[in-house]
Amino acid sequence: IIFFSIFFREAPKIPSKGKK
Repeated sequence: IIFFSIFFREAPKIPSKGKK
């Protein structure tokens, strides 16, 4: 669950995975 939070915060230039 924490990994998802970091991925979302460290994937600001990834609309492919940051939008969902």
